[in-house]
Amino acid sequence: MRQLLRYIFPVYSLIVFAPFLFISDAHAERSQSLVLSGVVLEQGHNSLLKQFTQWLAHKSDYPLAAQFTDSYQGLSNILRENPNALAWTCGVPFVEDHAADQQQLIAVPLFHGAPTYRSFVMTRAGRTEKTLADFKGQVFAYSDPRSNSGFVAPSYALKQQGIDIHQHFRYLMHTGLHEYSLEALLAGQADVANIDEYVVVEYFKANPDAIDKFVILEKLGPFPFTPIVAGKGVPASTIERMQQALVHMHEDEEGSAMLQQFGLDGFVVKPVSFYQPIADMLKAIDQ
Repeated sequence: MRQLLRYIFPVYSLIVFAPFLFISDAHAERSQSLVLSGVVLEQGHNSLLKQFTQWLAHKSDYPLAAQFTDSYQGLSNILRENPNALAWTCGVPFVEDHAADQQQLIAVPLFHGAPTYRSFVMTRAGRTEKTLADFKGQVFAYSDPRSNSGFVAPSYALKQQGIDIHQHFRYLMHTGLHEYSLEALLAGQADVANIDEYVVVEYFKANPDAIDKFVILEKLGPFPFTPIVAGKGVPASTIERMQQALVHMHEDEEGSAMLQQFGLDGFVVKPVSFYQPIADMLKAIDQ
């Protein structure tokens, strides 16, 4: 399937994935959405996300159905329109949506023992460039304009060097997902891309033969990891039950097995201020 994707990559940016729901229980009509976009591999076809949603719904007594959308903006729109929904989102949308829509922070995943991750500057093996700045006049691939690791972090890194990302590259290729950015590199459609460290690790687990085809040039960060959030309408008592479930997920037999499959160590509760570094980057980019 991935071989096929490489040949059809030029049409990726034109594809619009219609949102859909995983709904299987008798309470589907009163279920709230757990909206997902860009945080794990194969998100639109990943049965583990359905299992995680059902597990969290059971543990928190808050009926949920997993819903996929094709962008962080789509995710934000859903939570704005339905403030009783939840989402697994990125740090940048959370910072913006907390300020604009009073979105609530539930919990932050632990990756390699910490609630943080990095943004990898990546290219194909055999290239001579050493840094992101070396790719002036070339093609930069990114997953989403509101992706911290995919677009905001590299924009900030270049801004610190006096470089405007919009002027530096010949073309900014919006791919839709981190794995599509990796496929764009392999297919020769893009010259460089910034990829979520967690996605890279999971991608290489699923595609070990691809490891030698890429080079990681720089590692930006660390940054606060992609959080589980709630719309402003979700009651505090429900959020507390979810936090308890997620913090103790590693102690639950089914929960522990899912964490292992996700490649995560657990969850922790953090204050909104934990995401201040991302807010500071956004402010610096806008100045």
